[in-house]
Amino acid sequence: MIDVKLTTCAPTWPWARQTPGDSLQWGPFRFHVDTEVERCDAWVVFESLSQTDNTFCPPENVFFIAGEPDTIGSYQPAFLDQFAHVVSGRNDLQHRHQIRLQQGHPWFVEKSFDELASMPPIPKSRDISVISSDKAFTEGHRARLDFVRALQQRFGDRVEVWGRGLRDFEQKWDVLAPYRFAIVLENFAGDDFLTEKLPDALLAYCFPIYYGCTNVDRYLPDEASLKIDIEDTEAALDAIGRLLANPEEYDRRLDGIGRARQYYLHQLQFFANLAHVLERHVRSDVAATPVSLAVNGSFAAAPAVTPQPEAPAAPAPVSLMSRLRRLMRG
Repeated sequence: MIDVKLTTCAPTWPWARQTPGDSLQWGPFRFHVDTEVERCDAWVVFESLSQTDNTFCPPENVFFIAGEPDTIGSYQPAFLDQFAHVVSGRNDLQHRHQIRLQQGHPWFVEKSFDELASMPPIPKSRDISVISSDKAFTEGHRARLDFVRALQQRFGDRVEVWGRGLRDFEQKWDVLAPYRFAIVLENFAGDDFLTEKLPDALLAYCFPIYYGCTNVDRYLPDEASLKIDIEDTEAALDAIGRLLANPEEYDRRLDGIGRARQYYLHQLQFFANLAHVLERHVRSDVAATPVSLAVNGSFAAAPAVTPQPEAPAAPAPVSLMSRLRRLMRG
């Protein structure tokens, strides 16, 4: 086995459930998650370190996965220079070996890999679920709220809206599984940034109506979702209306949903995605040496070239780390 030290931004997250038999193994790779490891064949950091850490590892096999889009946070160049490879969909990083790829965010539905992989289609009794929030801090927040209101005005009680400040819920599975369709609105629209929102819908056997990753077809077949543009509200609503007008539309798409689920579980989700990267880039011909990694915040930010007028700070979008912590708190 190839031993991989995995350091994450969410040490209490149930990472093992994303592997067969809760084994924390994927193919030839055995993952040691958020635990001290004296020696390893590769070291992967997902999004952040909580403190300086060290181990014996070939320095060429040290990887960083940037879990956030351009609009959230930043990584100091000296922090990134600690890593031999950086996996990211961001446009603001400069690294000698950047691997441009979606990051394989862990799913949020409360099921294990084994449960999901063996699960047959489930009975559906409702039409459309939307998971959103009442946040209106940014232009993007307001655009999503406006679109959700337009959905409700057009389709009435065929659309059910869930989310913080709107209609709270405890289990994400419970607000997806009963529905044929799910409106999936990412917090960021751009290439190679795909969160758990789209996979969560598929895993619950919903057909996703999707706005977000602009090259999602790189990762999932066209049949796996209906792409919409919430900035073209009328066209998006008309497309959704055509889905709802045909009672057989969901059943017609069910085989495609099943194929997309299996492809995601075995090829795109966190450990499968990471295994693909490691298979291509881990070197076995390099000796292990002491490797120490410092946190991003320990490196001073580069001074701005031109001073900018100070502007009021806008509330940041909710980060991956915040979402994971919120779920763990229940």
